[in-house]
Amino acid sequence: MAGLYEVGELMLEAAQRSDDVTAAAPVPTRPVVVNDDAVRTALALHLSRISGSGTEITSFGRKSSGFSWITYAFVARSAADGERKLILRVGPPNGLFAPYSVLPQVFALQALAGSGVPVPALVSSEQDGAEIGFPFFICEHIEGDVPAPWAASELDPDHKRAIARQFVEILASLHRIDPDATPFVSLQRGDERAEVQAIAGWRASLARPTARYYPLLDWGGRWLHDNCPQPSRRTIVHGDYRIGNFIEHEGRITAILDWELTHLGDPREDLAWAMMPTFNARSRKLYGVLERAEVIDLYQNASGIAVSDKSLAFYEAYALYQAAAIQMCAVRAFEVDRFNDMRLAVMASQMPSIVRAFERALEAAA
Repeated sequence: MAGLYEVGELMLEAAQRSDDVTAAAPVPTRPVVVNDDAVRTALALHLSRISGSGTEITSFGRKSSGFSWITYAFVARSAADGERKLILRVGPPNGLFAPYSVLPQVFALQALAGSGVPVPALVSSEQDGAEIGFPFFICEHIEGDVPAPWAASELDPDHKRAIARQFVEILASLHRIDPDATPFVSLQRGDERAEVQAIAGWRASLARPTARYYPLLDWGGRWLHDNCPQPSRRTIVHGDYRIGNFIEHEGRITAILDWELTHLGDPREDLAWAMMPTFNARSRKLYGVLERAEVIDLYQNASGIAVSDKSLAFYEAYALYQAAAIQMCAVRAFEVDRFNDMRLAVMASQMPSIVRAFERALEAAA
């Protein structure tokens, strides 16, 4: 399941994928490749236009992290703004969850600025691509490091404990925010709850002719859909809240990253996802240091949201089901849409272990 690191895009977009689940999508004659030089040139034009001053792009380079959106780090230099270290994220047309929407990311960076949830400052965004040609957004670069869960054993346990507690407290801060007072409220589609919509979307994704068939996932998806608990409170849900999706600098978490999956829903979804052993170097402890009971107590006290064993068990099963669907989307992106990232090619081999873990989680949740 190591390939699950850095995945996750807009869940509700996945639920409304343009391809027909009843017929296989045609294989393109050649893959779409995002040309870095063309992106750099177009980026300079875009920043020059929005700033009203000629902008030079230096230190431009693609970052290897991430399986879906393409991420670039660069320096923009202009007379109007001086020199700024920035980040560009681009949604490729044949990526893991294409077609992409920048709205969740934009809403998060706008609504959470100045809140108890640290996020990078938004600089610019375009859904239609403007000069660059693909959906994209630009945000400020944040100094610090992104912790690698698999390298947790190399860090001081006291340091990890302090970071893990901050991680839980920030999640509680996110879930205390009134979503109706933010742009997130527009993400709610119809009367059906987002988590129910998402389960239906993942079921449709797994039912596509190009997806490998797993009977347990078929049955388990129906069970999750029919037994989804009512949330005690509807909150902003990050959707991919885990170790590895934040920046740490000098002992503090300075930014929560990757808001592609954000939606309004049940806050217990975030808690279950964060505690998956996959994201904690296969440890049952958060960041390898915080026991499950300690995490739950800290979260409940900080958020004011009660977490029952039964509700958390459901979302732990749901997390593994979503993980399986994401893996299969990755395989499809490589094999059918021909997204040129070799890391996606190996994900099919990880499915058996996910399915076994999902079976155990279903037994605990039932």
